[in-house]
Amino acid sequence: MAELAIGIFDATSGKMAEGVSAQVRKIVDGDWQQLPDSTTKSNGQASLCEGSAIEDGGYFEVLVFLGAYFDQSGQDLPQIKLVDIVPLRFGVEPSKGNVDINMSITPHGYTIGFSTPAKILTLA
Repeated sequence: MAELAIGIFDATSGKMAEGVSAQVRKIVDGDWQQLPDSTTKSNGQASLCEGSAIEDGGYFEVLVFLGAYFDQSGQDLPQIKLVDIVPLRFGVEPSKGNVDINMSITPHGYTIGFSTPAKILTLA
């Protein structure tokens, strides 16, 4: 069964980011459909959706709540965060393969990459 997953590395601490919340939605019949929320585990990984939700392909939006994660880190951060809620919008061709989103984060920036056998349609 195919899966859309995210893995987050906290470059500030040098550890995988546990407790990062993510919301996922997908365009279905022209409307955004909310999928179940996820939270990264101690290995920094979270399953965002699986099965036909990803195998059918389509356009997705993932909101990654980095500001709330860094608030819990005990770091002295400004009240107005440079990195808070990160929106990722992308499209995936129908496929039986997994799609992985890889993030490296700090309170001041992030990088993302995708790993997938499926062709990425759009990244915005």
